[in-house]
Amino acid sequence: MRAGWTAGGGIEGAFGGGWSAKVEYLYIDLGKLEQTVTVPPAALTATFNSRLTDNIVRVGVNYKWGGGY
Repeated sequence: MRAGWTAGGGIEGAFGGGWSAKVEYLYIDLGKLEQTVTVPPAALTATFNSRLTDNIVRVGVNYKWGGGY
C-alpha cells in the first residue's frame, strides 16, 4: 500500500430526457519507489528508481431515473 495524492476535474452536461454526459481527468502521484538488489556471490548491487504517476481520463453517460433535469 502506498500513500499519495490525486488532483483532477471534470464537466457534466445534460442533454434532455434525463440523460447527461461527462468527462473527467485525474492525475495521480504515488511518489518514488527505490529498489536495491544484491546478487551473491560477487555482492553486486543494483538500484532501480521509479516514479509512480498516472493520468486517467474517464468518459461517461448517465441517466437520471424518474424525470429529467
